[in-house]
Amino acid sequence: MSFYTETEIMEVAIKVIEEYGELNTTELKEILNDIMEPNGEDLIINKNRNDSKFDQKVRNMISHRDTNDLYKYFDYRADKRVGILTSKSIKKTEIIEQTEAIAETGPKYSLKDESPTRKEKKKSFNARKVDFEEINKRNRELGAMGEIFVLQFEIGRLGKEIGDKVRHVSEDDGDGAGYDILSYNEAGEIRFLEVKTTTGSLETPFFLSENERLFLETFGDEAEIVRVYNFNKELKEGKIHRISGLDFFKVINLQAIGYKASFKNDDK
Repeated sequence: MSFYTETEIMEVAIKVIEEYGELNTTELKEILNDIMEPNGEDLIINKNRNDSKFDQKVRNMISHRDTNDLYKYFDYRADKRVGILTSKSIKKTEIIEQTEAIAETGPKYSLKDESPTRKEKKKSFNARKVDFEEINKRNRELGAMGEIFVLQFEIGRLGKEIGDKVRHVSEDDGDGAGYDILSYNEAGEIRFLEVKTTTGSLETPFFLSENERLFLETFGDEAEIVRVYNFNKELKEGKIHRISGLDFFKVINLQAIGYKASFKNDDK
């Protein structure tokens, strides 16, 4: 249960503003929520407002900018009803880069025309402290609950004769098969189910291994992604959306986010 102080939020905010160069107040709140992951009391919604206690602390931190350490790191200006926070370091960098650009190409070229801003460069990269062990533990627990939910759902919908043949493969045989549950359709035809569970909405991104991707590609309509979403861990139930192996690549965007790295062989 988090209860962040303004000082703790400010320490992260300073790093964020320095990395992005310029952010409006809404963008800063979104990034701080993403990095700091407030929960518990920090997520209580304020009366007569649509923001949380955590968001209020961010607003207060910005309001107190003239008396806390933030004034050392950024300048503040209002653009209509939106506050803009600009890193003081980026102004110095831009002046140097713009002077160099003018010296090389003449005054008709400006920094804005030729160079992406620090914000544009940084928007895809959020530095954060990540407890991978804890995240993996939570994901494994949520994934296991989702698989059991789907297993019971399949057995119930298929009836005793076919339902008795449904197997929890990832539990019985271990991971690596490319699917979690061996199931069937109403006609008794085999289906390989890979369960993907999140507590968020249907549109919440989920992860797919290369082995799972290849399995979907190889087995086509015999394979399915069973998307479990809005999962309630207390009730151990959620909503289900099924995607066949053939349709998966038509309706889902895949983004590579990792690489296997090995040393090059100089002899080749």
